[in-house]
Amino acid sequence: MTENTSSSNPPPAAAPVRSRRRTFAVMAMLLVPAVIVALLLVGEVVLRGVIHFKYGAPGKSYGLYEPDPELGATHRRSAYNSNTLLNNWGLRNREDFPQTKPTDATRIYCSGGSTTFCYNLDTDNAWPTLLQNKLRKEPGHTKDEVMNAGQICFSLSHELTLGRRLIPLLKPDIVVIFAGVNEGQSAEVFERKAPGTLDRLLREQRWGEPTKDLAQTGFWIRHSAMFRLWHYYIRSLFEKKATEEYRVPVLKERPANHPTQHPYVMANLDKTLRAYLKFIREQGATPVILRFGDNGDDNWYLTFGVREWRERVVEIGREEGAVICDAAAFFEKHPRRKDCFIASGVHVTALGADLLAEELRKTILSLRPAPPKEDRSPDKK
Repeated sequence: MTENTSSSNPPPAAAPVRSRRRTFAVMAMLLVPAVIVALLLVGEVVLRGVIHFKYGAPGKSYGLYEPDPELGATHRRSAYNSNTLLNNWGLRNREDFPQTKPTDATRIYCSGGSTTFCYNLDTDNAWPTLLQNKLRKEPGHTKDEVMNAGQICFSLSHELTLGRRLIPLLKPDIVVIFAGVNEGQSAEVFERKAPGTLDRLLREQRWGEPTKDLAQTGFWIRHSAMFRLWHYYIRSLFEKKATEEYRVPVLKERPANHPTQHPYVMANLDKTLRAYLKFIREQGATPVILRFGDNGDDNWYLTFGVREWRERVVEIGREEGAVICDAAAFFEKHPRRKDCFIASGVHVTALGADLLAEELRKTILSLRPAPPKEDRSPDKK
């Protein structure tokens, strides 16, 4: 009988081959992530270099936000990104402001969310900057300062918290309040983070409490240029429209059980605004309530949210004796009303920013008229 020399065991040379394959597989598993991380780091460095070359300014560093115990995140001082410059106070102004106001100047502090910040426009075209430019052309107002204290997504509760820090230091003559846009968004963030929060806040009557979980509190949004490139630009290529997130269904009836409609929202607006107006006056400033305009769309968020909050803000302002700048009435009659706002309905375009600044210019001048010119006629000498 012939002995069967075949065996199920592999030839001696096969073991080292399999060992090498396992080694290569492990190395690949380690190397691929390392390469990806290296590429991202290189991309971050290159992108920041490009942004610095195009948009950087002496004495400023990249990245607008820093962590904040009360607000979640707030503007850093002396910072920049691809469309924004923040000054020595973290305000969206190109120029720095001294703590002490210049002699014979009117100082205006503009409070609000993204509609004051004007995220869709660069710093020089935001309406507070345009207002300053317009005022400085007026006799007796050449030194006026208009401070853009708007921050993206800020509700009235955020505005009050920030105002309590900055207004006593900067001592403005006038505080412009652009409020009534982000109250619903804050309510949604509260409920998304911890369902039942609005019920608790209402039950405990805790007013003026800002949510600490807005988008800018995220680490990558605060620090990474690559993440911003993806989040704000590349991702939009995969969407039908970059502004699709602002398009909401047209509803003819008030949406039921939605956080924006919770009774806490309107109650908090009432209590917080009254506290803000009182605080502004205690600091020696005049409050100006802006009745802001919109593009006239009939979506539920404007109809059952923003416009109602806006009108309540104005109503409270009148009850408290604040000055009202009725820009909404102007925009409602404007033949290019739609062109004055982007798809959100309330953020102004370059055209809208200029027109809004003009309406505010008239209001400011009515409160702080230019001093009369010195009479130099011979009989007065």
